[in-house]
Amino acid sequence: MAFRRQDIPKTTRRGKEGEPRRIYPRYLRDASFLPKIELAIGYLDGMVGRKRGDLSPDAVIDLFGDPKLARCVLTCLSESYRYRTPEFAEVVGEDAALRLAGWDLMVAADVRDLVYRTLNEERQGVIDPAERAPFLNRIGESLGVDDDTLDQLLHLDAERNAILVRLGGRPQADDVVARYNALLTFSVLRQSSTIELELPGLPATTVEAVCARWDVSCRRTGQGAWRLSGKKDALGSWARFGIKLSRCASHLIMLAPDTPSGLSTVHLGEQTSRFLLDAKAVATLRPKCRVVADSDGLIRAAVLAEELTVSRRGSADNGRGWTVRRAVEPIVAGDLVVLPELLFVRGHTVVPLIPATQARSQPAAAALRRVHAMRPVAAYGAVADATGVPVVRSAADVWSLLERLDAAAAPPMTPVERLRDELIATGWVKDERVVDVLGGDAPKRVRPLVEDGEAALVPGFGLCRIAVLDEWGDRYLSGEVDVRGLREALAAQVGDVAAADALTLHLLSRQPLFAGDRAEAA
Repeated sequence: MAFRRQDIPKTTRRGKEGEPRRIYPRYLRDASFLPKIELAIGYLDGMVGRKRGDLSPDAVIDLFGDPKLARCVLTCLSESYRYRTPEFAEVVGEDAALRLAGWDLMVAADVRDLVYRTLNEERQGVIDPAERAPFLNRIGESLGVDDDTLDQLLHLDAERNAILVRLGGRPQADDVVARYNALLTFSVLRQSSTIELELPGLPATTVEAVCARWDVSCRRTGQGAWRLSGKKDALGSWARFGIKLSRCASHLIMLAPDTPSGLSTVHLGEQTSRFLLDAKAVATLRPKCRVVADSDGLIRAAVLAEELTVSRRGSADNGRGWTVRRAVEPIVAGDLVVLPELLFVRGHTVVPLIPATQARSQPAAAALRRVHAMRPVAAYGAVADATGVPVVRSAADVWSLLERLDAAAAPPMTPVERLRDELIATGWVKDERVVDVLGGDAPKRVRPLVEDGEAALVPGFGLCRIAVLDEWGDRYLSGEVDVRGLREALAAQVGDVAAADALTLHLLSRQPLFAGDRAEAA
């Protein structure tokens, strides 16, 4: 995602002798920013599974001390951290979610439709606040949920309730810096009306093919020199078409065999500036290793997109829910840049298609492997099978390949699933950890674990597996109970005296259960 115009970190200076102002994007060249980015990553990683409303909007801004820089870094991290709407099963459990589905209630909008229709029919759409809870409770009784749960389901898709998830592995600070610098150049070029490029060694047919692909007007102004022109929209802004202009220029800069240079006319609000594409600026898009389609790859991608359009029209499943888009932004990681041509999107899964006609080279193949290790990608073209990247050989292969990639991608783990895994691993999860994972409404969200009989909620301690409680009961509650010895044994196991006291009280309250078992055995 390109940076917003008002967020672009930059410095401008007066031009000489009446020339337009010069714009200097503030690239991250200093290694001192790496610890701050690591802290930002650590903060987001620790908030995975929490609601959007639980995140502090100023936490990352305070790290950098610059709101524009902080928002741009967060934009770069959005490749790995995103929000999703919770599922009904996470709130009410699988069984209750199935019952609600039987009433055709599968998303929050369905619940609102039911409640609002009932309210309109019975009370002309108006209800006294004091009568709201009984009204919801009456509807909830027929659905098998209480009024608090029904109220929660009504607003489950609100922005504040979205859950933060991480896609793929933990991002590295070096990769975030590289992505920031590349997107900064891309974002400035997006605000351009014209871009003049010196592209030494790049054939004219290739330049024309790339410009035609993005519907950008180009004119040759000299040997290896080209002028790319943008278009104003109805409101007089250059930015709407600028995304195509920027993508076209970035493609040519990456494709040029020798180091290119250029000059861009940039419009930021009412101010017109010049952006010099010198060696430092173009280096953000030209690392040591880059994979970008040549003219042959562009033709292949265009033909594939047309074939997919035809196949979707004639298919009963209509592409199985996948949408096909043109890829605009590069994939950046450290010292590599990969420029895909198409994106296949379904839900949280995004699969870029890379016409990798250069992938027979060792560096390009290594770049594809590294990108595929971070996120699912597919290659199209003359790709050696040794790259280990899934290859699309024809349009007929696409849908089945996408299904395999989607199935192989690890789905984001829900907070309840994280607690279940910790319960299985350790046998218990203390109160503070439960609140840390589930947030302030932990008592409600923990219901799926408690109601399925897998765990019990022990007051003052947290969650504990029923099997572990039974084991402790069999060990310490048979015969005469040594309360002091029980407390010491539990404290040694859980490492917390206060928590051991809470466990001791809970086990003693269960003592009649074990006494009854012994009596039956006798």
